[in-house]
Amino acid sequence: MLLYFIRHGQTDWNREKRVMGRLDVPVNKIGGEEVRRTAEFLSDEGIEIIYSGTLKRTMQTADILSDVLGVNIREDPRLDESSFENWVGKTYKDLKDDPDFKSYTEKPTRSDFSEDEDIEGVRKRAVDFIDDLSLKEEEKAAIISHSDIIKPAITTFLEMDLDRMHRITITNASVTLVDKRKEPRIIYMNLTPWRIV
Repeated sequence: MLLYFIRHGQTDWNREKRVMGRLDVPVNKIGGEEVRRTAEFLSDEGIEIIYSGTLKRTMQTADILSDVLGVNIREDPRLDESSFENWVGKTYKDLKDDPDFKSYTEKPTRSDFSEDEDIEGVRKRAVDFIDDLSLKEEEKAAIISHSDIIKPAITTFLEMDLDRMHRITITNASVTLVDKRKEPRIIYMNLTPWRIV
């Protein structure tokens, strides 16, 4: 199976470097255009289904892809962002002296960023979702999610230490293609078609 991991389009809070968690912050005009260009780039790939998290920014991204690609969307909450309760609405600058935020950026396995899960839990639900896809009939699927859901999944494919996940960059409206037909292979990572289309 070929998995096209796509981060949601840009939001105003992304531009402000503000933590969103599970707050329903919408994709902005720039983000919508970026997603449309990414969708056009993928239009000849033969993607058969779109899986999306349930938050507004991922669903808006999935809707744009669906319009361009002409395929159905299935929602799955396992693709949702973590809640980041204590950080929502704050900028990275606001959080620079927060010891737990520093732990999250340097060694995420030591951070208590959400009451209901840790980073191992995030990775587990992402990987469980991906493992469930192996039971589906589709051979090519787009997966719309968030940077800090996609990165832990990629560390699994690369057999990386989870504490090094922030060495991976996942830009808004970027595509990371994973070939899972045998041993997982990263075909490309963090491709931003909206820069080149």
